[in-house]
Amino acid sequence: MVKDDVARSIACISGKGGVGKTTTVINLAASLAEQGNRVLVVDCDPQSNLTSGLGFNPYTLPVTLRDVLAGRVHLNGEVILPTRWENLSLVPANPDLSAVEAELPSQLHRELLLRNAVNANGTTTHYDFILYDTPPNFGFHTINALAAIQWVLVPVQMSGYAIKGLKEVLRSVHAARQRLNPDLRILGIVPTFVNLRTNFSRDMLDGLREIPNLRVFDSIIKLTVKLQETSLAGVPVTAYASSSDAAQAYRSLAAEILAYA
Repeated sequence: MVKDDVARSIACISGKGGVGKTTTVINLAASLAEQGNRVLVVDCDPQSNLTSGLGFNPYTLPVTLRDVLAGRVHLNGEVILPTRWENLSLVPANPDLSAVEAELPSQLHRELLLRNAVNANGTTTHYDFILYDTPPNFGFHTINALAAIQWVLVPVQMSGYAIKGLKEVLRSVHAARQRLNPDLRILGIVPTFVNLRTNFSRDMLDGLREIPNLRVFDSIIKLTVKLQETSLAGVPVTAYASSSDAAQAYRSLAAEILAYA
């Protein structure tokens, strides 16, 4: 199940908010976990939506990713929280994560803090997958994620700004590969907020599939209120509405990723 007994590490990256990034991490992780994979999700976004989306209150957690990056705790059982779903664990965040960069001493290689923390205690051998949620920008937290992972998964919303945002992701991945992580690769594009009843969504999908050397997954995430409801409930759609089209789409995406990554 695991290649070389090391977790496959994937970050969901987008320079634009509202594209379904956190939703994709939660539901892809839940889909992989229900297939028997040991999955760790890491909330790298001070907005903490991944943390709340899995049913935790970010404001009441005593230890979070901020403490790991600041060197106060190791990435161990103190900060890795089991969720209500079998095989799925979380490294949480809270809004204080936004302050961690300012409190770090000036030093070289601050962009490697997350990678060093994950590698220090053999975390990569305890899981089959480690998935990272990142902020909608290319600042400190996203750069740390890019340095720590093997694969970038890009959710692309069906909107007029989608191609521009995709170009920003590709540019950032190229820079990170050259400076920090030569093994970094694009896993593929996940189309989100798709409405196949409109010409616009169909034309956008066709345009994405024409981009050379970029995989566009066959699994598409359609526009549905179910995913909005799950974010409020703090439950993956695979548990909230197990037989829904959205749940099946994320299970299909998980199967595609298992075949590639």
